[in-house]
Amino acid sequence: MADAALVQCTFYGNAAPYGGNISSDCSAYASISGCIVAASSAGVGIYKDGSSGAAIECTDIFGNAGGDWVGQIADQYGLNGNICLDPMFCDPENGDFTLSEGSPCLPDYNPDCGLIGAHHRGCILPSTVSNGERTALSLKLMNYPNPFNPVTTISFDLPVSQHVGLHVFTLDGRLVTTLQDKHLPAGTHCVRWNGCDTWGRQVASGTYIYKLLAGDIVTIKRMSLIR
Repeated sequence: MADAALVQCTFYGNAAPYGGNISSDCSAYASISGCIVAASSAGVGIYKDGSSGAAIECTDIFGNAGGDWVGQIADQYGLNGNICLDPMFCDPENGDFTLSEGSPCLPDYNPDCGLIGAHHRGCILPSTVSNGERTALSLKLMNYPNPFNPVTTISFDLPVSQHVGLHVFTLDGRLVTTLQDKHLPAGTHCVRWNGCDTWGRQVASGTYIYKLLAGDIVTIKRMSLIR
């Protein structure tokens, strides 16, 4: 594969065994800046093998079936403006990838990077604002991939800024680890779990419970680790 430079691109809903949206292998080098990489139906958002290079900045990787900031690019999440947030497309099912007011990919909400993705603001989504405040949203707690090995990404929505606790338990109720225990802003958040307990020890294959506490809302889901 030849080297490639991708600047302000939007990738959505693609599929491949490895990189659902972008793949860098065979000693290729990819420079990715200001891109949205979202919603692959199979494969991770961006795949990079050990022989290849990838420099990623100001890029939103979110909601991909095989995981987002995982594998060889995991260490670039949170650096150089890289995020894992819902880009808030206006109508992606019908091919409209413009951004809704409030999208974290718009320059107004991401001044350090400017526009992320190929399209500017295109709509104001209904029911996102009521009397000057965001209306209550479902937490939409989920993890992907599930089952997983060795890492999964847990994502959830917060309707308002609040303190959040995210904990992993065994089926018999023993605490495995705490993944989040702090105040977070409103919006969509992603947290990675590497299958280790509080002391950094790998846990056994099996089904685990993850519980999100946000204000007076408690949401519980199950996930399976297969080693």
